[in-house]
Amino acid sequence: MRKSIAAEYFSLSAALVAASLIFMATLIISFSVSTYKSDRKNLLEQLTEEVRVSVSAYLTGGPDGVSALREILPSVSASTGADYILFDSEGDVLACSEASPCSHTGTLSAQSMKKALPQGAFAMDSMGGFYPVSCLNMLYSLNCGGEEYYLAASLSAKGFTDYLRAMVVLFLAAFAVIMLAVFPLLKYTIDRILTPLKEMTLAAKRFGEGDFSEKVCVSDQNEMGFLANTLNDMASSLEAIEENRKSFISNVSHELRTPMTTIGGFVDGILDGTIPENRHREYLRTVSEEINRLARLVRSMLNISKYEAGEMQLQTEDFDITELTVKTVLLFEKRIEGKNIDIRGLDTDRFFVNADMDLVQQVIYNLTENAVKFVNEGGYISYSFREEEGAVAVVIRNSGEGLKKNEINKVFDRFYKTDESRGKDKTGVGLGLSIVRSIIKLHNGSVLVRSKTGEYTEFEFTLPSGSRP
Repeated sequence: MRKSIAAEYFSLSAALVAASLIFMATLIISFSVSTYKSDRKNLLEQLTEEVRVSVSAYLTGGPDGVSALREILPSVSASTGADYILFDSEGDVLACSEASPCSHTGTLSAQSMKKALPQGAFAMDSMGGFYPVSCLNMLYSLNCGGEEYYLAASLSAKGFTDYLRAMVVLFLAAFAVIMLAVFPLLKYTIDRILTPLKEMTLAAKRFGEGDFSEKVCVSDQNEMGFLANTLNDMASSLEAIEENRKSFISNVSHELRTPMTTIGGFVDGILDGTIPENRHREYLRTVSEEINRLARLVRSMLNISKYEAGEMQLQTEDFDITELTVKTVLLFEKRIEGKNIDIRGLDTDRFFVNADMDLVQQVIYNLTENAVKFVNEGGYISYSFREEEGAVAVVIRNSGEGLKKNEINKVFDRFYKTDESRGKDKTGVGLGLSIVRSIIKLHNGSVLVRSKTGEYTEFEFTLPSGSRP
C-alpha cells in the first residue's frame, strides 16, 4: 500500500522530535547524576575528615583502641548520617558503626581494597557483599604503628535512586506533554505545507487532461509559491500552445479546403460539361492559380518547420543590406507605381551585415510585400538603417490604417490575418510574417512591430554586423 507523503513527513518529524527529546533528556539526566554523585562525594569527604583523624588516634592505642572504636562508631554514624567500617589488612571487620551484632557478611579481601585505592577512591557498589544494596562508598588506607588498616565510609544510595527515579518520571511526563503539544502542531504545519502541493498535483492532472481553466492559488511567497506561479505560467503557455494548435489546424484546414474546393468544382464542371468548352481555358487558369497557392502554402509550412527545427543551414557572408533592399524593392516596381507609393530612405549610407543573403532577402521581400499590400493609396513606405552594438537594425514603415492593439501580438502567428487583410489579401496564406520571425530568430536577431492606428505600421529587425570590404 502506497504511503502518503504527509504520513512520511509526519513519521519522520515525530521520530526526530522524539529522538531529540530523548538525547536531551539523556544529557540532562547524566549531568544531574554526575552532579549529584559529586555533591555526595564532597559531603562524604567532609563528614569523614575528622572521623579518619579520630580513628587513626584510637588505632595507636592497640586492641583497647579498637574496642573503643566499636563503641564510638555507632554514635559517630548517628551524628553524621554515614556508615563506617574498619578493616584490617586481611579484610576482616574490626569495628562497624552498625549496632551490634553487625549484619555485614562476607570478607572484603585486601586485594579488592587495594584495587579501590588510590586514597579517597569513590564508587557505588555493595562493598563486596557487605551491604545488601549498592551504596556510595569511599575507601581510605590508614597506617598506624606499622600496621595497615582500611576505613570504608558509606552513604545510603536510597536518596540517589529516589533522585534518579524522580528524574526519569519527570522526563517521561515532560516527554508526554511535549509530544501531545507537538503532534497537533506538527500535523497542522505539514498539512499547511503539503496542501498547496496537493492542489498543484490536481491542477497538473487537469492540465494533462487539457483543462487549463483553473489555476493554482498559493499566496505564500516561498518555494511553494514560486512553484505554483511556475505551474500557472506553464499552464498559460500550454493553453496558448493548445489554442495555437487548434487555430493552426483550423487555418490549415481552411487554407487547404478553399483552393481544393475550387479546383474540384471547376474540374468536375469541365468533366461533366457544366462549364462550356469555350471557357475551359479560363477556368483551367484559375485551377492553376489555386494549385500554385497550395504549393506556396506547403512550401512555406515546410520552410517554417525547418527553421524552427534548426535544420536550415545558414550560408552566412558579409554583404551590403542597403543594396539588397534596393534590389528587393525593385521587384515590386509595378505594384508601387500602381498605388502611387512614395519610397523613402533608400538613398542612405551602406550598412553591412553577416547573414544568409537569400534568407535575408526573403525577410525584406515579405515585409515589403506586406507594406505594399496595406499602404494607403498615394501613401509612403520608408526604410531606415542604423548601427547598434554588434548589430544592424532595419526599420520598414508604411502609412495606412495601422494595427489595432489586440492585433499587434498576433501578427507573427501562423495563418493569422487581420480583419482588414482578409479583404485585401486574396492570395496570401498568412505565413509571411511567421517566416520572417523564424529567419530572424535563426540569425539570433530580434523582430518587433509598432503601429499607430490610422497613421502607420512598422517592422524592425536586427542582424549581426558584418565587415566592410
